[in-house]
Amino acid sequence: MNSCMQEVERLADDYYKKYVSPKTSLMLADVLDEVIARQGIEVIYLSIPKMDGEDRILNGMFFKHKDETVPPKIVINQLDTIRTQNFTLAHEWFHAILESEDLKQYAIQIQSNEELERAGDYFAASILMNQEVFVSYFEIIREQSLELQVFKLADIFKVPYVSVVRRLNELNLTPVSTLASLTERELAELRHEQIGESILDSPPKRIQFTQYQQLVKDKVVKGELSNLDAAKKLTRLNPDLSEEYFEKSVGKRDIDQLWDELDEV
Repeated sequence: MNSCMQEVERLADDYYKKYVSPKTSLMLADVLDEVIARQGIEVIYLSIPKMDGEDRILNGMFFKHKDETVPPKIVINQLDTIRTQNFTLAHEWFHAILESEDLKQYAIQIQSNEELERAGDYFAASILMNQEVFVSYFEIIREQSLELQVFKLADIFKVPYVSVVRRLNELNLTPVSTLASLTERELAELRHEQIGESILDSPPKRIQFTQYQQLVKDKVVKGELSNLDAAKKLTRLNPDLSEEYFEKSVGKRDIDQLWDELDEV
């Protein structure tokens, strides 16, 4: 591991300790969007299908507007699995931290976009699978097969299987060569064959509370709630309705146009 990635892990460890008490069994993935929202960053879940000609689906994006009064935004693809959404959110948070924090105490020197993305992935892995906690859980299941180790750790930390495989390798905990070449889908299929399906391998099935949604709608009609605030309140309960309110909040402009404007910063 080079010195830059060591500093990225140190940053992740500091942030982890800032938000997770050693007295609890809390997994950061369970409250990550709330933690990020407390930093003044809007977390928005939108359906982003793979477009024609694209090799891969877009998992998420971070935007910081040139107008400092406009809150920065992290957009997460709600079509992804729960595991992937968690990891993407942590990755995009790293981009936000680089934009907002004074990182003089960390020797994080990013030389290229490729290195930036690699650092984002390493930050996500390091903060969601904190080294000390990860090793502690690994020691409990050390005697089990590599496949079971990966499946169980991925469930505990609510992260992608491929991320667990890389973490095991990065921390030199066990040889992972037999799984290192498998994709996330292949690992999910292997898990299904060996121990059954996991709810984490699907997009979240958010409960739609009809009465609460109607209350939000009524408040918008009465002018007691803005479209943007309505979108925030409904983002977990009804993503489709939340997306409708979000688009209204930007003056009914096409969402791609909004992203283009934010990307100009």
